[in-house]
Amino acid sequence: MTSRGLKASPEGIKAAKTALTDKTLSQQKLATALGITRQPVSKFFAGEPVSRSCFVQICQQLGLSWQQVAGMDYSDVSEITSSLTSQKADINALASELRQKYQEKIQDQCSTLQMLDVARAIPLEEIYTPVEVLPEVTSQKWRDIADLRENSPLNGNNNCNTLPGLEVVLRSPKLMLLGKSGSGKTTFLQYLAIACNQGKFQPHLVPVFVRLKEFAEDAQDEGEFNLLQYISHSLSCCDVDEKATLSILSRGSVLIILDGLDEVPLEHTDIVTREIRKFTQIYYKNQFVISCRISAYKYRFPGFTEVELADFNDKQIEIYVQNWLVEVAHQSVIDGETNSKLFIQNLNLPENQRIRELARVPLLLHLICLSFQAKGQFTFKQVNLYEQVLNVLLSRWDETRGIKRDDFYTNLNLSSKKKLIAHIAATTFTNGEYFFEQERIQQLLAEVLPNINNSSLQQSLTPLDHKSALQGLIFQDSLLVERARGVYSFAHLGLLEYLTARDVLEKSCNLVDESLINYITQERWYHVFLLIMNMLFRADEAIVYMSNHIADLVYHDEQIQAYLTWLNQKAKSVKINNNDTALRAFYFVCSAASGDIENYLFEWEFIGNLGFNSELALDKMLFNILNCIDDLKLAFDNNCSYTHIFNQARLLNITFDEAIDLVGDGEFKRELYQIKKQLPCTESNPDKFYLWWQANCNIWEKRLRDNLIKYRNIGHNWQWRDLQLGILKKYLYANKLIIDCLRIQVNIQKELKKQIEDKLFLAIADNQAQ
Repeated sequence: MTSRGLKASPEGIKAAKTALTDKTLSQQKLATALGITRQPVSKFFAGEPVSRSCFVQICQQLGLSWQQVAGMDYSDVSEITSSLTSQKADINALASELRQKYQEKIQDQCSTLQMLDVARAIPLEEIYTPVEVLPEVTSQKWRDIADLRENSPLNGNNNCNTLPGLEVVLRSPKLMLLGKSGSGKTTFLQYLAIACNQGKFQPHLVPVFVRLKEFAEDAQDEGEFNLLQYISHSLSCCDVDEKATLSILSRGSVLIILDGLDEVPLEHTDIVTREIRKFTQIYYKNQFVISCRISAYKYRFPGFTEVELADFNDKQIEIYVQNWLVEVAHQSVIDGETNSKLFIQNLNLPENQRIRELARVPLLLHLICLSFQAKGQFTFKQVNLYEQVLNVLLSRWDETRGIKRDDFYTNLNLSSKKKLIAHIAATTFTNGEYFFEQERIQQLLAEVLPNINNSSLQQSLTPLDHKSALQGLIFQDSLLVERARGVYSFAHLGLLEYLTARDVLEKSCNLVDESLINYITQERWYHVFLLIMNMLFRADEAIVYMSNHIADLVYHDEQIQAYLTWLNQKAKSVKINNNDTALRAFYFVCSAASGDIENYLFEWEFIGNLGFNSELALDKMLFNILNCIDDLKLAFDNNCSYTHIFNQARLLNITFDEAIDLVGDGEFKRELYQIKKQLPCTESNPDKFYLWWQANCNIWEKRLRDNLIKYRNIGHNWQWRDLQLGILKKYLYANKLIIDCLRIQVNIQKELKKQIEDKLFLAIADNQAQ
C-alpha cells in the first residue's frame, strides 16, 4: 500500500497472471472489459501503484481477493476499508447536493417533447411508452440473402428476444443505443435523464444530458472541442463549481447521456468522436449512454455494449395511441381509451396490414395518429399517408430539428430524391429482389442519376456524387435498412409498394401497358395495383383494360367456360336478394377450395356482405364434406399414420352430421344419412375402415356427388389438371383485385362500375347474352 494507491505483491502478480490465462484474457481485453485504458492494467501487472478503485476492479474481474493480491494484513485492510467508506459517504453527499442544484436544468432540458406538426410542447412522462431493445444489432449479423428470404424481417419477424430498455441500461455501464430514424432514441434518453433526476433510476448518480449536435455547434463557435469544459459550463450555470464537477466525474457519480452522434455535422464527426472516446476513457467510472442512428454508426467505442432499439410491439402501440389521444388530441381519459380501442381495431384489419407495420416506428405511428385525428376515424387514404411518410423521412424530420448536411445527396430537391428511391424500389420489386447488396444499389443509382432533372445537376456527375447519393440513401433516410452485414432492403413493405406504384405512374401515366398488366395475376402486386388505382385521377380506361385482361385468362379453355356457365346457373338458382356477382364469387371459392384456394376468402367483405342464408350455409357444409374426402384420399396416398388417417375420418363424420342437420328436404336428408351410414366406424374397428375405404371409396364418393348434383346442383367432379388449377387461382385473385379496385376508386363512373362488376365470374357466352 502507498499513499498513491495500491500495488500487487509478487505472489499477487503471479496469481493474477494465472487467473488472466485461465480466463483466456489478455491485458488489453481485461482493460476493455473494465472500460478503462491499458495503462493502469499494465502498471498492475508490473507491480506499480494504481488507484485503489482500479486495483479493486481488476482483482474482482479476475475473481481474486484484492486484499490478498496486495499482500495486506488485517490492520491495512481495516484502514483502507474505513477510508473508502468515508470517501464514498462524502461523494454520495456531494452527488446528492449537485443533483438538487441541477434538477431544474434537467427538467427544463428533457421533460417535454416537440412533436412533428404539434404546436405545443408535450410532457414527456405523459406520452412516454416503455421501450424494448434487441441485444444483437441487426446490421452486425452475418446472414446471407437466402436466409433473409426464408425468415423475412419484412413480415414482422425482427423483434425476437427483446429486453426492457431500462434493464439493459441498468446493467450496462457503457451503452451505445442504436436505432432507425424516428425509433424513439432521443425520447428514451430524455426519459432516462428525467427518471434519474427524480430518483427513480440510478438515484445515486447526477444526470447530465448533452445534445451532441449542439455541443459541436457551440464548440465550433468557441474554437475548442472540449466535452469536460462543455459539461462543466452547463453545471456552472446551476451554481456548481468546476472543482465539484471534477470530483463527481473522477469518482464515477455521473450518468452522462450523449444524444444524437449521427446529428453532428459531417465536418466535425471525427473530432467529436475522438473527444467522446478520450472523455469516456479518462472518466471511465461514470455511466455512459450514447445514441446514434444505426445506419450512421461507424466508429466503435472501446468497452461499450451495443444494442438496437426494437420496433414497437402490439402492446406498445396500444399504450402509445391511448397516451397520444389524451395528451396530444386533448381527449378525456375515457374518450382516449374508447377511441384508442377503435384505432387498434381498425389498425388490425387485414386491409391495414401495411399501415400496421409502419406503426411499429414511433415517428410513423405519430403520423398515423395525426391522420386519424384529422378524420376522426380510420378512413384516410393510404397514398396520402405514404406521401407524408416519404416527405418526413426524406426531408422534414431533419429540417424540423435543424440538422443540415452539406453534400450532393442532401442538396438534391425532394422530387429528385423521390425519383431516385422510386427507381430502386420499382426495379428491385419487379425483379423480386427484396434483399440486395450495396453493389446493386450503386448499379441502380448509376442508371437513374444522369436522368434526374435538378438544378444542382447542371454539371457532370463525379464518382463522389454517386458515393454521396449512396450514403445518403443508406445512412440518412432510414428508407433502406441493413438487414445483415452488407445486405439491404426497404424498411417497410408498404413503402416499397407505394414507391413502385409511384414509379409506374411516373413512367406510364396509366395501367394500359402490356408489360405491366401481366402482373395483375401475381399476388405480390396486389397492393401495388390498389395504390396505382388510388393515385389515378381518372381510372375508367385502366379498369376496363384490367377487366378485359382477366376475361382473356380463361377465354380459350372450354372446360373452364363450362364451369363458369354452371357457376352462373347455380348463383341464379339461389333464392337470395343480393347481387349475382357476389353469389358467383361465393360458389367459386367453395367449389375451388379443394384446388388450393385460400379459405381466408370466405372472410372477404364482398362475399361476407351476403349475410347468413340457409342455402349458402348448407352448400358450404356440403363442399366441406368433399374437401374432407379429398384430404382423406391424400392421407391414404401419402401413407400417413393411422392416427392422422382416422382423425381425418372422424372429421368427415362430424361434417356429415352438421350438413344433415342443415338439410330441409326430407328425401335429400334420407339419402345423405344412408350414404353416411355406409362409412364403417373408425374407432371400434380401424382395420375394417381401412380395407373398406380402399375397396369402396370411389363408388361411395360417386354416389354422394350424384346426390349433390341432383338435389343441390353442386359437387360436379371437374377433374382439373394442375395447369387449370393454377389458372383458376389466378383468375379468382384477379377478380378479387378488380372488385377491391372498384371499391376504393371514386373516380370511375357509376354505370361503368356496375357494368364491370356484373361481368365478373361470367362465361364469355353469358357475358355476351347480358
